[in-house]
Amino acid sequence: MPPPPPVPFLHSRLSALPASKRSQHKNKLLRERRERASLVELAIGPSGRKFYWQNVKYEDLNIYPTIPRALVRGKLQYTRPPTSEEIAMASDTVQTFRLLKTGCNIVRDPQDPKSIIAIIEFTKFSDLTEADREELNFVSTFLRKTTKFISNVKSKQRAWGGKMWGIGWRKSSDEDQIAGRYIKAFEAVHAQAYHDLFSLSGRVGEIVGRNFKKLAEIPFGSNRELMAEHGLPSLAALEYGEDLTESDCAPHLTFTTDGFFNPPHTDDEDVSKYAFVMFLPTHTKDGSLATDKDSYDITSGPFIFPDHKFGINFDHQFGVVKMIWQANKYKHCTMPSSESSRFTRLGMSVQINLGLKNACVKY
Repeated sequence: MPPPPPVPFLHSRLSALPASKRSQHKNKLLRERRERASLVELAIGPSGRKFYWQNVKYEDLNIYPTIPRALVRGKLQYTRPPTSEEIAMASDTVQTFRLLKTGCNIVRDPQDPKSIIAIIEFTKFSDLTEADREELNFVSTFLRKTTKFISNVKSKQRAWGGKMWGIGWRKSSDEDQIAGRYIKAFEAVHAQAYHDLFSLSGRVGEIVGRNFKKLAEIPFGSNRELMAEHGLPSLAALEYGEDLTESDCAPHLTFTTDGFFNPPHTDDEDVSKYAFVMFLPTHTKDGSLATDKDSYDITSGPFIFPDHKFGINFDHQFGVVKMIWQANKYKHCTMPSSESSRFTRLGMSVQINLGLKNACVKY
């Protein structure tokens, strides 16, 4: 007869404690459960999800220690992009981090337990409805088409590699305008194609806003309140001054492609408490979803929080990854990913910028 299975160590240890100690331990667990439920309720609103709470520690960590830094507008910034050797060293460091890949995870600030650093949710394509997949595919292909009419960001402080793009509204550089759209000059013959494409912005804003609200209702609502209070235009609005719709939550959307990576930073110009992002595996050619896990060949390139040594592991990404995080409070960045001739990882985020807010307030 085989021996009986061993009793779990924790259960064995608790059973050996006096009844009073066991009661204290049980009460502690119940108290912690209530505190977590209260934090979720206050921070993001009612949720029926099962959350995995991740405990992290804080350590001021520079993953690129050999790159000189200089003060720029009162803030330390890297003076150049990393070399391949520096990237390799940083990647070795990141491999020691807690890189999440499944479930819906909450990460609290170890120095302020009432502050949530990030909520990260992974959903496989197979767990989405056909309608959900169609909507995400609509957004990803739409964004790919917009690159014909917009210029990618050239700043080395914002992008070390790959491409970053923006659609929607920004503070205008023209002193006679309050706000302007992210549009590059194009020939008049393309005007109708531009109009036809960007007239679909409303549906994009609706899909992005609904996904944001579903993950975190209170942060979504806070963004809408900021927009309404300061008269900010929505990313879907083709004219300044249009009324907000129920799904509007940001004046612009930033998206990244082609192996994008950037320096560790905080988004100090954000006035929204939380930013929202979705990551999708896509085909480079047309932006359509890459749903075949056997052919999708992009690996590495985690999104990380270096001071707290955790992040998102995309190596198993055969679906959508959604996250809200306090981008203006906690240092974060994207690491370089493997190269691919057929695929690109699409990241799209919404937040509210101080410059545009101030411009609209003055108006």
